Amino acid sequence: MGDKNVIIPYVRMGQIIEFIRNFPAEEVPLQKLQDKFGKSSVQNVLPTVQLLQLCEYDRKSGIVKLTTSGKKFRSLIITGDEKRAAEIIKSQIEESEALSFVKSLLERKSRLSTLEIGRELAFRFNKKWDNPLTYKAHGAACASILAFAGFGVYARGILMKDRLKVSKAEITAPYAGFEKIVKIVEIVSTYGDTDIHTLAKELKTKKGRLSVEIKNCIDLGFLERLAPGRVRISTLGKDLIDPLKKHKRKEIFREALLSSNFSKIISSLAGKVFDVKELGEILKYELGGKWLREKTVVAFGKKFLNWLKSAMLLEGVGKGKYRIRSEIIKRAGKPQLQILSKEDYYTLGKNVGAVLFSREFDKVKLAVEKLLKFCEQDKNLSTVSELLQEHYKLFLDLKDSRIFHADIKLLERVLELEENGGVGS
Repeated sequence: MGDKNVIIPYVRMGQIIEFIRNFPAEEVPLQKLQDKFGKSSVQNVLPTVQLLQLCEYDRKSGIVKLTTSGKKFRSLIITGDEKRAAEIIKSQIEESEALSFVKSLLERKSRLSTLEIGRELAFRFNKKWDNPLTYKAHGAACASILAFAGFGVYARGILMKDRLKVSKAEITAPYAGFEKIVKIVEIVSTYGDTDIHTLAKELKTKKGRLSVEIKNCIDLGFLERLAPGRVRISTLGKDLIDPLKKHKRKEIFREALLSSNFSKIISSLAGKVFDVKELGEILKYELGGKWLREKTVVAFGKKFLNWLKSAMLLEGVGKGKYRIRSEIIKRAGKPQLQILSKEDYYTLGKNVGAVLFSREFDKVKLAVEKLLKFCEQDKNLSTVSELLQEHYKLFLDLKDSRIFHADIKLLERVLELEENGGVGS
C-alpha cells in the first residue's frame, strides 16, 4: 500500500498558472502571499507548486521563492509561450509518485473520470477521503496538470489519452464552400428533416463527400443531427436562408464561424500574413491532419479562405496575401460575455462581498446561491459555476467561506473586472 505522506495535487493547472504569473517577487514571506491570494488559496496551491518544483518554501524563515524552473515558467507564461512552459511541467511528471501513477493509469485505460482518478489515488496511497467531491478535486487537479503537459486531453471531467482524436471529433476540415453550405441548408429546409441518401440525389453529390459537407454545416450550427445520416435545419440555419435576411447572410455566416470551434483557428491567425498554402498548413496543424499531398493542403486552404472571405473577415495585404481584420481578431475564440448593467454590478458586488467578508453561515450560503444562479445564466462562466457548485457542497459540511476565495478571483478574471478594481470594491 502507498505512502500516506505522498503529495497529491489539489489545485488545477489554471490556478497554478495564475499563482506563478502573479507571484509578487522572486522570493517573498509566506504572510505576504497569504495577504495577496488568501490564506486558504496559498495553503491549497503551495504543496502542488512545490511538487512541480516551481517554488521552494523554507519553513524556518517563512520565505517562499521561485526556483530556477519557476522563474522560467513564469517568464514563458507571461510571454504566452505555453508550449515551452508545458515542457517544464512535463519534466516533473515522472518525479511525482501521484502524477506518474495517474499517467500510467491513463496509458492502460485511455479514458478516466476525475472521480475514478481520485478513487484510484486514495486506494494506491491509502488516503481516507470520505467525500466524493474530494476524490473529484484531486482527480481534476491531476488531470489538468497531465493535460497541460501534453499527456492527454481533459474536458468535462474526463481525461482522455488521445489528443488528435479529440481534436478531429470537434470539427471537420472545410470541404463545402459557402455557396454549397447555403444550398445544403436550403434543401434540408424543404424537407423539414431528411437523410443523406435523399440529399445526395438532390445535390448530385456522392454520399461520402456529402457526409463531410454536412458535418461542416453541423459544426457551424446550421444543421442538427437527429440520428446517424439524418439531419434537420437549426434556428441559425433558418436565419441563414431567410429571404428577408438575405442582405445579412454574410454577417450571419460570420457570427456562426466566430461562435464555432473554427474560431480557435481564426484566433491562431492573429497578426499573421498568410497565403492559401500557408493557411492550409495552419489548418493541418490545428486539426491534426495527416495530409501528405501539397495539393490537399492547398485545397483545404482555398476552402477555408472562401469561408473567411464570405464572412468578411479578411483584408488583403498584397498579391495573394491576407490577414484577419484587426477589429475581428479580438473576438475570435472568445465568446462574448453577457452585458451587465450598473444594477447587475451592484448586486454581483454585494454577493461577492458577503462571500469574502461575512462570517454568518446563512448569509454566505444565500450569496453563493445567488452567484451560482448568475453564473449558470452565461455559458462563458461554466467553469466558475462548476467550481462554485463543488465548493458549495463542501461549504455545507465545513462551514468555512474561505473555500470560495479562489472561485471569486476566477470570476473576477473572467468578467475582466480587475482592471476596474474588481467586483465588490
